[in-house]
Amino acid sequence: MQFFVYFTRKDGEPMNPPSPEGMAKMGNLMEESFKSGKIVATGQLPRETIHIKLDKDQFSVTDGPFIEGKDLIPGFTVINVNSKQEAIEWAKGLRECMGDGVLKMAQLSATGPEDIRK
Repeated sequence: MQFFVYFTRKDGEPMNPPSPEGMAKMGNLMEESFKSGKIVATGQLPRETIHIKLDKDQFSVTDGPFIEGKDLIPGFTVINVNSKQEAIEWAKGLRECMGDGVLKMAQLSATGPEDIRK
């Protein structure tokens, strides 16, 4: 099972970086998690968005509107684990490295070509 683990920030509030000790601990956690195959992907979503709209067989592509600060996801990790509890424990370890704050987590639904055809 896979989980999307992410954090958001409050609009207008700066994000406090982890302490040097937290960064070292996070580096070790991420390295171990990549090596074991637990991490599927990591990244961030930028504030800029591209909208692709289809209306009466006509496509339009526009930049924006942009993601509001309160909805911004500055960092995410997709993990592959055996249980919800394992995902929670992994996320606790990450949050501990980062310091105070909230991580959010959602289980991803597995879909493939066979699921789309149904």
